[in-house]
Amino acid sequence: MSLELVIANKRYSSWSLRAWLVLSCNELAFVERRVDLQDPTYKETLRTLAIAAQVPILRHEDLIVFDSLAICEYLAENFALTHGWPQDHRLRAQARSFCAMMHSGYTALRRECPMNVARQPTLTTISADARADIATLEQALGGLLRTHGGPFLLGPLGIIDAYYAPIMLRLDRYGLSSDLSSELRAYMARMLALPAMQAWVEAGRQEAPLARLER
Repeated sequence: MSLELVIANKRYSSWSLRAWLVLSCNELAFVERRVDLQDPTYKETLRTLAIAAQVPILRHEDLIVFDSLAICEYLAENFALTHGWPQDHRLRAQARSFCAMMHSGYTALRRECPMNVARQPTLTTISADARADIATLEQALGGLLRTHGGPFLLGPLGIIDAYYAPIMLRLDRYGLSSDLSSELRAYMARMLALPAMQAWVEAGRQEAPLARLER
């Protein structure tokens, strides 16, 4: 059963990273196809692959699944994931809730600190709204770590951690980790040390920068 994941540039694409991490950390064989944001026709290319015209896109035989959360759900339902949703139904509901929170929240922080894995860590001035997002993040993730004891958000590595991986990169690259508790800083370090994360970051560093996305 062949899997193909369509992604954008690893340097910038936070949504691509989420699905890619789930596939990679679960050691699922897949073909990676990158649509380069440097290409002026990249949107047209995406429209030929999925009606949403956004990455990531998962192709499994004749099925096309788009949206990172839908992709994670599909993989969890159809493959034996070692690092997926928790087996316990209460923890599984909690994991999905926090993924949904990430999916639609932290808008100020995401807007002011766009994904750029090649950025040298530099302290950045951010708005009060973005500071409030970090405070919410601390309350949410710090609470999970204290409740479940780590090393990841619900204990073992899972989809929820893949979902929060890009924001951990943002906090590191924009020099904002000092705003976090010791528990959350340690969690961030564990996420950044994952071999799959390091492979993604190194590949992103090798990509050519795109001026309109550099901050």
